Amino acid sequence: MNFFSPLKRQEKDRGFRIPPAFKTLCMIKLSTLSLLSLALGAHASGTAQTVNLSLKKVRIEKVLQEISKQTDLRFFYDEKLLNSLQPVSIQMDHGPIQQALSKVLKGQNLTYQILNNTIVISEKQRTDIEITGTVRSTESALAGVTVSVEGHTTLSTKTDANGQFKLRVPENAVLVFQYMGYTTARVQIGSQRTVNMTLQASNSQLDEVVVVGYGTQRKVNLTGAVDMISSKQLESRPIANLGAGLQGLIPNLNITTSNGRASTNPEFNVRGFTSLNGGAPLILVDNIPYSPDEVARINPNDVESVSVLKDAASAAIYGARGGFGVVLITTKKAKSGQLDVNFSTNVGYRTLGKLPEFITDPYEVMAIKHEAGKPLYNSYPESAREYAKKRSLDPSLPAVTLSDNGQDWVYTGSTDWLKEAYNKTAPTYNANLSIAKKSDKIGYYLSSDYYRQDGLLKYGNDVYKRYNVRGKVDFDVTDWLQVSNNTLLTSMNYDTPVVLDAGDSFFWRVNRTNSLDVPRNPDGSWTRAGAQVLGSLQEGGRNDNRINEFVTTFSAKAALIKGIWDLNADATFRRSSGLKRSYDVPSKYKTGPEAILTPTFSNTYARNENDLTRYNVYNIYTDFHKNFGDHYLQALAGYNQEYNYNNYNYIQALNLISTTVPSIGSATGNISKDERIKDWAVQGIFARVSYSYKDKYLAEFNGRFDGSSRFPKNNRWGFFPSASAGWVISKENFFEPVKNTLAMDFLKIRGSYGSLGNQLFRYDADFPYYDAYPYMPIMDNKLADYILGNGKPPAVYAPRAVSDNFTWETIQTVNAGIDMGFFNNKLGVNFDKYTRYTKDMLVPGKELPGPFGAKIPVQNAGDLKTKGWELRLSWRDSKELSGSPFWYNVAFTLADSRSWITRFDNPTKSLGDQWDRHYVGKEIGEIWGADIVGFFEDDAAAAASKQSAMGTDDQSYKFYAGDPVFADLNGDGKVDMGKKTVDDAGDMHIVGNNSARLPYSLDLSTGWKGFDLRVFLQGIGKRDWYPGASNIYFWGVYAQPWTNPTVQNGDHWKSKDEIGYFPAVRAYSAEDNYQQLGIPNKRYMQNGAYMRVKNLTLGYTLPESVLQRIKLRKVRFFFSAENVFEISHIKVKLDPESIGSGNRAQAAYPFQRTYTFGLNVNL
Repeated sequence: MNFFSPLKRQEKDRGFRIPPAFKTLCMIKLSTLSLLSLALGAHASGTAQTVNLSLKKVRIEKVLQEISKQTDLRFFYDEKLLNSLQPVSIQMDHGPIQQALSKVLKGQNLTYQILNNTIVISEKQRTDIEITGTVRSTESALAGVTVSVEGHTTLSTKTDANGQFKLRVPENAVLVFQYMGYTTARVQIGSQRTVNMTLQASNSQLDEVVVVGYGTQRKVNLTGAVDMISSKQLESRPIANLGAGLQGLIPNLNITTSNGRASTNPEFNVRGFTSLNGGAPLILVDNIPYSPDEVARINPNDVESVSVLKDAASAAIYGARGGFGVVLITTKKAKSGQLDVNFSTNVGYRTLGKLPEFITDPYEVMAIKHEAGKPLYNSYPESAREYAKKRSLDPSLPAVTLSDNGQDWVYTGSTDWLKEAYNKTAPTYNANLSIAKKSDKIGYYLSSDYYRQDGLLKYGNDVYKRYNVRGKVDFDVTDWLQVSNNTLLTSMNYDTPVVLDAGDSFFWRVNRTNSLDVPRNPDGSWTRAGAQVLGSLQEGGRNDNRINEFVTTFSAKAALIKGIWDLNADATFRRSSGLKRSYDVPSKYKTGPEAILTPTFSNTYARNENDLTRYNVYNIYTDFHKNFGDHYLQALAGYNQEYNYNNYNYIQALNLISTTVPSIGSATGNISKDERIKDWAVQGIFARVSYSYKDKYLAEFNGRFDGSSRFPKNNRWGFFPSASAGWVISKENFFEPVKNTLAMDFLKIRGSYGSLGNQLFRYDADFPYYDAYPYMPIMDNKLADYILGNGKPPAVYAPRAVSDNFTWETIQTVNAGIDMGFFNNKLGVNFDKYTRYTKDMLVPGKELPGPFGAKIPVQNAGDLKTKGWELRLSWRDSKELSGSPFWYNVAFTLADSRSWITRFDNPTKSLGDQWDRHYVGKEIGEIWGADIVGFFEDDAAAAASKQSAMGTDDQSYKFYAGDPVFADLNGDGKVDMGKKTVDDAGDMHIVGNNSARLPYSLDLSTGWKGFDLRVFLQGIGKRDWYPGASNIYFWGVYAQPWTNPTVQNGDHWKSKDEIGYFPAVRAYSAEDNYQQLGIPNKRYMQNGAYMRVKNLTLGYTLPESVLQRIKLRKVRFFFSAENVFEISHIKVKLDPESIGSGNRAQAAYPFQRTYTFGLNVNL
């Protein structure tokens, strides 16, 4: 409280403060004095005075001081009552005191009393009323909605877990309802005492809070290229793997999966090709680095949001770790309100996706394979072909007969080995439970997750199980200190037949097994083919892979100046242990009625592998943020340190004496073992400064000083700065006409530049320590590749040649973007264009003489340029339909990128034998090949051709009738490959590019009267794919004669009048790269573009009336289908996503379609 008195003018009317205790005493006495004075008319002397006032936009306190100067009156009031009031203006000549005070205090909820020479300013006494109600979205009750009284900063509350609130408000108050992602609503209070409010989803995403490096920012203030999705976009459909669930949701976040195996982890990429040395985005879960396989094991239902930092400006605070983008995954935590319990479960089944179709008719198979063997050999004698023809006409004839000598079985079957190997369906199950509550002091979030997926193998189970338990607790120790803990326990178990652990060999074998063979002999024993394919699954060895992980983070946050300056610190400790126990035993088969059982192989073994990782992360950083009038300043600085230790060891023993107890102890053969210990560390100092003026002019500067143990001592440190700026043009006065003319509500342009680093090295199996110590010449010891005495002796191998002067790769990014909103921000448009320069790539240096005898050491000797763009369009709207809100959302994304080599040590521009060497000017993904202009009509024309350079060694580089004719592009009278250089490529040229371009997605969702529907489409707009040599699922018998012919192989050249799609059937013509059909050409170049209906989900939420009767907050039933169908132009039935992982990628665990029924319950 302050007194102002004319007797204190020598103190410049500052008044004086009264101690709190005395304030209370004064108020009591003044109250009493007021009553007495009113009764006695004590105020009469003060009312007779007049004042002259001429003040503009001044604080009320200034007006009171001026009145005090001109009269003998003093004022008594609480300073807090005046601090939040708006400035006032007053003009008065010789006006009475009462008139002056009434004008000044008008609309301020204040009153006054004149007591002799003292005027007491006090708050008007109000009659509060209690308002109760419920706040909902169009779908369910909303917890945590802020309900406040307009104009009163102290009158507010939040809705509880059921969306309910209770608040005492003044009469005629205006209630304001605010919630992130929803349009703010206001209600004038009249006679009603219950207010139920339905909030509409906001059409604008500009006020959303986006997670960025070491903090958050309002989306409207972003100057870098950042995209974010919320849990709502993930929770609408059941997701088993978070990485796979993110596919297509964010433009230029490219996520690929090579096969449909449960343990396969999606690969993450941001904005296209990164570096010849490899590179991937940094993935952080609650600010802790995770690998893609670790991300695949976390519970998707725990995720609150996912942000992707794409350009150098937004990722620079992570320095070298964020050179190729950063993916920030934030998990859920407790929210204010009552106890919140969520349970969800779903049961589904999976079916096989696209698989090639094979010819299985025995006569057709023999005919095409016999034809393919010509002229080298006679694959099937005439008698065998005659019987196959009979059996084709009469399938009741036996598929297994005896040979002429009666000793061996002869097979004339029609087996589709893919159908024999796989079941039609397999089950999947998932259950989640979470409990959360936030009180004044303590908040907690507890969750558990169980997921099981049974494999599709018909023989021998392959079962994947995952368990997650997470606990997050935060505690307000004081009003300025908060401590918290985030702990995660994860366990994964994948139990499979051991043959699946040998890469793609099993799936390769499935198609190379002759369809004429059958699984079992007449006596029930396995045939050799059946034993190798199916018996190895059912009776062979097993592989039991277990990974257990414990992660805990301790955090503290101190408010050095509450709401302005914070100090944060956290320490994370991760312990991961992997145990793989495997063994292999043979399956047995018979070749004839009297034959003995023969094992498929003899070297049985047992093997144990242990993989232990210790990983510690420490962060400490301070964050200052304050508004200075129209100016906003945010500054952050901190320190980061990480240490990773890995110990891998294995022991393997051969010749098991018992297959019932397959262990190391039951083996009598050679024992091999190894142990590898590796560690690495990084340290960094980082800072960020952000500035905003009226949310109109924006600027941000980031920098990080990073050090990595992966580089030589003198080259370990690097500084990585960035700068960005933005201009919200729509806040300018001159923009108003544009708003009205174009219905444009928001327009922002932004630009950024930054430099980052890359410290990753590819793992080299020949030099297992290379990825951790690439600058150290470490020798490797293992068993030799030759036999000495009774076994392989131990040997020490020379180290890989290294360079001692290499350092960070540098990634510089220039980014320009524009953000727009139209039609009350219902339509959002975001566009970014960027150029990324990857400089000083670690690539092999200058070629060394042959006698050097080792791999060329890497040097900072390559540069790469990537250019690209990305677009996002979104529409959000809601309308009233039959008394209920009908909402619908549409989101479309499209992106592109291309990369070129700008520096590489290849002065001759040699392309190498595989036509894949790098050179300056090369576009990443380019495919060199030749043109096929037809087929030879007869053997004479083929023999006269001069294209032996394009032939195969298996066919002695000769051509025959029906073989492809290659174009003589340079007109020199022959067809060849020249010197295999860019300048002399003979008749070769660039025929395509295998880079996946124009990735796109379309996300459609709608809801009405409890029903909700979502359709999500995703695809690639442009890609060339040439099925490489030995791609048996495409080429069939053209690759190898024992491979099964595809249905498409039947469409082949038979004569000059019956040409077909494929050439004449010729075994080995597609076995080797850059020989005959192994030479890429436009005739067999496949259009790898595709469109997939990734997800379709239909849900129904019970109405509020039913929920109240059953005492539940929300119950939703749903059906969901994943990978529903796809439109692809590939000639053979292959999943279009499988083509990006190499020639044999299709020989892999098939992709699947999943159909799920589920239930979500909120207690």
